[in-house]
Amino acid sequence: MAQAGDVDVNGRTELQAALTELVDFHRSWALLATCHRVEVYGFGPGPVRDDMRLLQGEAAVRHLFRVAAGLESAVVGETEILGQVRDALAHAREGGTDERVARLFELAIAAGRTARAVPLPARDGLAERAVGWLGRRAPLAGRPVLIVGTGAMGSSLATAATSAGGLVTVAGRRPERAAMDLRAAAHRASEMAAVAVALRGEWVELAAATDALPDRRLPPLADLSAPPAVPARVRLALGPDFLGIDELWERSSGEASWVRRAEDSVEEAVAEYVGWLQGRGSVRTLVALRERGEARRQARVERLLRRLPQLDDRSRELIETMSRQLVTDLLHEPISALRSDMDGSHGEAARRLFNL
Repeated sequence: MAQAGDVDVNGRTELQAALTELVDFHRSWALLATCHRVEVYGFGPGPVRDDMRLLQGEAAVRHLFRVAAGLESAVVGETEILGQVRDALAHAREGGTDERVARLFELAIAAGRTARAVPLPARDGLAERAVGWLGRRAPLAGRPVLIVGTGAMGSSLATAATSAGGLVTVAGRRPERAAMDLRAAAHRASEMAAVAVALRGEWVELAAATDALPDRRLPPLADLSAPPAVPARVRLALGPDFLGIDELWERSSGEASWVRRAEDSVEEAVAEYVGWLQGRGSVRTLVALRERGEARRQARVERLLRRLPQLDDRSRELIETMSRQLVTDLLHEPISALRSDMDGSHGEAARRLFNL
């Protein structure tokens, strides 16, 4: 796993590209990539990289469930991450993911829903934080503010800027949802009091416009895109008047009672998944126990029938039927216990008792 605070947005972008190729070849892996994190979940040896932190076993399970619950987000309890976890599961399933990984993500999503059954009090999200930062750099009330991007985050930025009193103009790649295209927005950016960006892909028109009009200085600019949409040389020229997504990585504490309930939900889900995972071992034990019983039955019956060559077919059939029923009766209680084994304890006991 790599997240903001440990690896910058450019490093996470490169990591995501590398891991996307690897995950396509590993059915037991699933990739979760958001604006603030890039994480791979799976079984067996994983990728070993200096820019990734390793969590194993129950700690890894707990981390994913906390992520889905919004406990690891910059804005505690935010809902967007739950959709991103769902998307990660859907993509993994398209590749035919391992049953254990699918179950892990299913329970993470369930834990996230349970955590949000009681909503958090209203508080600022990333868009509000970004607009607040812009407002501290330049007065927004009654002044033009350019929002570049028409997706969910762009809409949130437009709403936050309007609430701050800004006169909002929206630009984007989709003309039906924007007042101007990206080229026009790049040439008008310097006329604005502030600019906020949430785009997929680089805003290349901005670099061209800046080169064409070097005497015009851009206003304070917040870029919530991951990877950054604002070209590197424009970010460098803006200096302290540029805000990137990593600068918003500052976790709020969240409302204390909500956090406690969410953490309780996470721990219940972790226990359920670990129990399910351990119980899966009992299925193999059950099969092995049946196979052992059948092999012993066949060997004993064959030995008996060799000693009784005079038996007719009907008698032989009765011996076969009786021996099968006897094995079934003897194994009934152990098999019933294995079928209801939630934590793997019965499976472990059966393996020891029957030397499986």
